[in-house]
Amino acid sequence: MARPAHMASGDEMTALMKARQWEKPEQWTITVQHWVDIVGACTETPQYKSVMEQKKTVNMHDVCRLFVKPWSEGTGCSLAVLMSREVVCNAQLMVSHCWGEDVSETKESLLQHAVRHELPMTVPIWFCVFSNYQPEDGVGPKLEHQLALEPFASVIRNPSLKAANGGHGMVALHTTTDDLYSRLWCVHEVERAIVEEDVEIIASMSQKYIDLMVGRVEQFLGLGATLNDCFRAAGVQVQTAKARCSSKDDEEKLVKLILQQANGFDGLDKVVESFRREQLPDIIFEKLIRKGLTRLDGASTSARANAAVVLAACQAHGAGQLQHATTNPEVSERIRLAGLLGNDELRWQDIEVLDLEDLQMTLIRKGLLTLDGASTSARADAAIVFAACQMHGGGQLEHATNPEVRERIRLALRGGNRFCDEKLRWQDLEVIDLEDLKLGQIFRLGVRTLAEDITQLRQSAKLSLALAGEGLGAKGCKTLFEAMAQLKQITDLSLDLKSNKLGFEGGQAVSEGIAQLKQITELSLDLGSNKLGAEGGQAVSEAIAQLKQITKLNLNLGDNGLGADCGKAVAEGIAQLEQITDLSLDLECNSLGHEGSKAVAEAIAQLKQITKLSLNLGYNDLGDEGSKAVFEAIAQLKQITDLSLDLRYNSLGDEGGQAVFEAIAQLEQITKLSLDLRFNGLGDESGQAVFEAIAQLKQITDLSLTLEGQGHSEPYNKLSAEGRKAVSEGIAQLKHITNLSLQL
Repeated sequence: MARPAHMASGDEMTALMKARQWEKPEQWTITVQHWVDIVGACTETPQYKSVMEQKKTVNMHDVCRLFVKPWSEGTGCSLAVLMSREVVCNAQLMVSHCWGEDVSETKESLLQHAVRHELPMTVPIWFCVFSNYQPEDGVGPKLEHQLALEPFASVIRNPSLKAANGGHGMVALHTTTDDLYSRLWCVHEVERAIVEEDVEIIASMSQKYIDLMVGRVEQFLGLGATLNDCFRAAGVQVQTAKARCSSKDDEEKLVKLILQQANGFDGLDKVVESFRREQLPDIIFEKLIRKGLTRLDGASTSARANAAVVLAACQAHGAGQLQHATTNPEVSERIRLAGLLGNDELRWQDIEVLDLEDLQMTLIRKGLLTLDGASTSARADAAIVFAACQMHGGGQLEHATNPEVRERIRLALRGGNRFCDEKLRWQDLEVIDLEDLKLGQIFRLGVRTLAEDITQLRQSAKLSLALAGEGLGAKGCKTLFEAMAQLKQITDLSLDLKSNKLGFEGGQAVSEGIAQLKQITELSLDLGSNKLGAEGGQAVSEAIAQLKQITKLNLNLGDNGLGADCGKAVAEGIAQLEQITDLSLDLECNSLGHEGSKAVAEAIAQLKQITKLSLNLGYNDLGDEGSKAVFEAIAQLKQITDLSLDLRYNSLGDEGGQAVFEAIAQLEQITKLSLDLRFNGLGDESGQAVFEAIAQLKQITDLSLTLEGQGHSEPYNKLSAEGRKAVSEGIAQLKHITNLSLQL
């Protein structure tokens, strides 16, 4: 009978080999490849085929009788030593098996374990049929002598078996032809391996064994079995007291040893049952979970790392099950994201082939996912970030991780939140120059037509921007004017920056920006409610003074806390605009007092060329002295034809009111007048003054007069019926009036 290749013959024996068999059981090792070679040699023989024909199966008892004993007889060494010769290796893997198992299923289970755990075929293993010297021929040690060396204990306690030293612990082989746990030695081996520190023990099952177990569990599930009944069907529960040994002496020795341990066979049953449950195939836990009999935290370690089982748990019990999963991050992420689709028919094989980014893109576009719930890679993916902003708004950018992508998308948003073009895609955006995008955002241009729009913008002479309440701040304001500095052709600029929290620094930014627009001839600038303060207002005024070409100015500095000194600065700036003919100046709510208003008035008086004036000095506590100064100045504007004057809440009194009307009476050329004097404590004397003044405006065609102020707060106007009658009589003399608004 042909022996396996590489197996030593009797005349090749050495003293070292024989000594190993007598003294060092942990070195009775054979590589996985040698094990396969031995079994392969056996299966090719007539003897093996004959047994197979007779019994339909060949077990390890047959292998020992037909091959192991004849091949090793007379050598004094086991097959393991004969195969390894003088290559001495301590066992790195202990194989626990029962002798009655089918050889082919045993081979399948062992090789499956090697493949699953990526063990090289050169790993030295301990397999009792091949490791012990079996012949009992007096040439080598008797089995009694070998067992006295406690080979199992020597192997299981040896450092080479432990994970810390690169060992692979123990594998318990399960087949359909014999029950591993009916052999007392196997039960003892499993229990000792479990309690031994740093020795991993794993069950490896043949496919026939798995199929039989799963089929039994499915049958029980179909009949409404409980969880424990299903575990019984899977063979988890054992009665180790029924396990036997072929040797009576061995059996008595092991029973005695077990009875001396805490809880005896009951304790051993619990240890083995716990191991059996932990080693159940993952598919069983998947089926139990889908039936709702258990959750992921009740599954085995292996099942908690199995994507299909984790998916089943999430589908049956919700995404919270992921906290118990030990799948790698990408797998867990796929399962979490797939769960958002709400399709319980999905299986892992459907999900694992999906591109993770594509899946997230789909979820985002369906509105089922936001960027903060996306993967790290998705938060860096430009197209996904873009889609998230399209679906959920610009706030998604705080979760994006690519700075350039984040900046490009930010610049494409309008109002900081939405794209102005629903058809815009990332591929449109990524090819645009960053500086052009900045211009596009500032000037509210379309993104897909940006190149064309910017060209047109740079050639345009007129620009209007409404940015009120945008929260620009000083930094945003500076960016705005840096962009406008590129527009050399602009001569007509309308800019609404009201309520942008500019502050003093923002005022300086405005000042620096305006100073660069030397070509401007028409400017409308709304800086109302920006807390510029005196210094900020002064900076703006000094810049406007440099616009020597300007002919039309609309300037709103209302509600900025300018004070009297800044009022003077504003006046000095305006006084230098020698070309101006149309001025609208809003200084409402700035605490100018009579000194500040007087300075403004003196400046206006210098604008001899002005034909149209709109002046709002409401809520500035002018008093009669301030009002007199204002109207003395206005009286000097002999070219003016269009005057709008708002002096609400200024405590003018009758004396101040009379000064107002005396000045107006001198503007004989005026054709359009709007006058608001509410809440100024005007009485009948003022009414008479109004009558006399208005009667002089023979050429006026458009008049708006607001004196009403009763019933609100002091000092309200106190015109009696006679006072209002006097006003009406004055207006009645204006024969050319075509447009009249009167509130008395």
